[in-house]
Amino acid sequence: MPPPTARDRPDDVRRPDFEFCVIGRPVSAQALRRVLLQAWKVKVAAAASAAWPVAQAPFGGDLELRVTHYSERRIADRDNLLKPIQDALQGIAYQDDHQVKDATSNWRNINGRFIVRSMSLPLAMAFSGGDEFLHVRLWRSRGEEDLG
Repeated sequence: MPPPTARDRPDDVRRPDFEFCVIGRPVSAQALRRVLLQAWKVKVAAAASAAWPVAQAPFGGDLELRVTHYSERRIADRDNLLKPIQDALQGIAYQDDHQVKDATSNWRNINGRFIVRSMSLPLAMAFSGGDEFLHVRLWRSRGEEDLG
């Protein structure tokens, strides 16, 4: 395991307890066309279900969520991208989205240069397709309180 870095993000020091990728452009919780939002939630839930271990119960306790959007263009409304993903994961990865104690959303240029120490299979498969995608990761919270 790599040593902790100055960023001290969960993905710097430990592998996620669950991860998957969703191919395609994400839809904001504020989308005017609600049918697009609902279709996006279904797509996220399907990707999560396909990656979730068979017969494993959803996580209990507090969780940390990190979502990275890889695309050529930034989405202006990135703050509203997390809610549909959190909703879609209910009943699959956790029982209630109130279990998500910490959530972060990031954007990276899919054509950027990256330092890669190791790459998970879901991330490698998503990159190999060449289309924009979301990398979704969950960690069981270690119960530490960050006063910021």
